[in-house]
Amino acid sequence: MSLTCREKQVLDLLMQGHTNKKIARSLSISNFTVRDHASSLLAKYGVENRMMLIVLVGRMGAEGMPDPLHC
Repeated sequence: MSLTCREKQVLDLLMQGHTNKKIARSLSISNFTVRDHASSLLAKYGVENRMMLIVLVGRMGAEGMPDPLHC
């Protein structure tokens, strides 16, 4: 799976249960940008919603969760 650095960071925070607003604040980006990254992640993983994304990545374990610190 080829993810951008920001997508990795957003995915990491989504997996921790953060809201768009909290992710935006943490990464110093807008809510709209978070939404765009989240939509891109859904498309790349082939799922329809965030819950499905979290479950899928969780099932994939460490292999499915890219390291957001190594972008």
